[in-house]
Amino acid sequence: MDRSELYCRIETPKGSFVAQRGPVERWMPSPADCCYFPDTLDRAGRPLEAMVCTSKPGAPGTRVAVKTVALLRVHARGGWDEVVLCVALDDPPWEEIDRACDLPLQLRKDIELLLIARCSSADAAPLVAWCSRDQALTAIDAAAARWAATVTGRADRPAWTGKT
Repeated sequence: MDRSELYCRIETPKGSFVAQRGPVERWMPSPADCCYFPDTLDRAGRPLEAMVCTSKPGAPGTRVAVKTVALLRVHARGGWDEVVLCVALDDPPWEEIDRACDLPLQLRKDIELLLIARCSSADAAPLVAWCSRDQALTAIDAAAARWAATVTGRADRPAWTGKT
């Protein structure tokens, strides 16, 4: 995979209200664009999720070029979900961000709170693990390989270009 050309598709723009699960359903604004990587599958068979930090919210369905910053692993409901944290490439205020620790502290807290809130249940509190950019790229590669294996029947023949 050409890592200089990673793209996400926006599902829920920054600032949109997202349902918070739990005994009482509440709504909270998303601190970043909630996106997915096309032509990938996570371990549950869904497109690999991403959160893209931007200055302005994007439109749903829009393709955005991204730089990977970190991987967030959320442990809830008996398994680990993975969310790749990215910044938009064409957004000057975010150009200098290379790692999660470069992001503003309040933004990191808001992202973690959103991930915890959307996974909350009465059973147990979810855990969030912050992982490196390299681990995020490995997760993207693995998700692309799962998608390729589903489409082509062979995991050794990647079909992911990121340009869909």
